[in-house]
Amino acid sequence: MSMLRHFILIKYHKQTPEEHIETFCRKMSALQDSIPEINALEIGRDILQESRSWDLILVMGFESVPALRRYQQDEKHQEVMQFNAPYVAEVAAIDYAIPYIPHIK
Repeated sequence: MSMLRHFILIKYHKQTPEEHIETFCRKMSALQDSIPEINALEIGRDILQESRSWDLILVMGFESVPALRRYQQDEKHQEVMQFNAPYVAEVAAIDYAIPYIPHIK
């Protein structure tokens, strides 16, 4: 059994208001409570701001590719993406399976 890791990197347009990015992060965090397919969600903001840096990363965990696809098609996810889209300059993604390691109690 394995779990799917889903990474999204976002570069915003230079003029993107900080308030927009903070609101996007809150909206993404809220999806974890309303979309059951999301097993894990971590949001990171770049602190170095170097030329090679991306502004934000989403690190997500899903049970499977079909679970990821259900999340991507979910209306609540689509609404958050539409909210964010006008400010996004670039997006990169990588998805890969990791071995499932059960929690030991």
